[in-house]
Amino acid sequence: MKNFNLILPILLFIASQIHAQSIYAPVSSRVIGMGDASVTMEGYWASFQNTAGITTTESLEVGATYENRFGMPGMDFMATGVTGKLPFGHASLNVFRFGDDIYNEHKVSLGYATELGIIKLGGRVNYLQYQVKDFGSQSTYSVDFGGIAKITPQLVVGAQALNISQSSLLLEGDRRIPTLLKLGASYRPREYFMLNAEIEKDIVKPAMVKLGAEYNFLEKFYLRTGFNSGSFQSFYGLGFKYLSFQWDYALSNHAEMGFSHSISMHYKLRRK
Repeated sequence: MKNFNLILPILLFIASQIHAQSIYAPVSSRVIGMGDASVTMEGYWASFQNTAGITTTESLEVGATYENRFGMPGMDFMATGVTGKLPFGHASLNVFRFGDDIYNEHKVSLGYATELGIIKLGGRVNYLQYQVKDFGSQSTYSVDFGGIAKITPQLVVGAQALNISQSSLLLEGDRRIPTLLKLGASYRPREYFMLNAEIEKDIVKPAMVKLGAEYNFLEKFYLRTGFNSGSFQSFYGLGFKYLSFQWDYALSNHAEMGFSHSISMHYKLRRK
């Protein structure tokens, strides 16, 4: 355990420098294609972002996503989950994995969301596990909470607090999982266009600005782009919807690290 406590902070520091720590990684090609400006997003993939957004799902939905960062071995992100409507709200169950056999991170999340007038509220409990080969593993729990409000048909605002439980990763020392605060707005002048702006603040680091846009044309196709000041990356995405299926692809470019690729799919199992 002592050796694990010594090596894990080093690995997490390296991961954070290339924006790869899994617990806060953007999930799905749609989110990545918009630069992770996702605090106001609604629908199935909101279960991995701001859980309040799953209140717009009207059927049982499942999905899966995969991303490789910079073409590097071990920089693989995978996630799958299910979201459904209950008689008293909406619920989601997600599983996320980052890494390889040498170093990996896992997250299992159980979320719930409901609506109160124009306000959507949602939260989730996360089980987090970090493992280093030959050194063992550590695990803990964290709690996230967020809300989305539709101010006008064109303007939506959202906010989220990640790790409000101030959970610690290691048993020794004061090494806590980062606590993040997000605040964003979405301008939707037409049903087919969305422009998102978001500020993300780690309580011990400078704030980061994220911008993203999505354009839906011919009803079935999507174009996306985004920007993230924290990593100075540019993001691009494509989407295609057919019947109950939707496929998405995202490409991001880091000036020093290179290109990353992501692909996602989700399916509505049962329509209401």
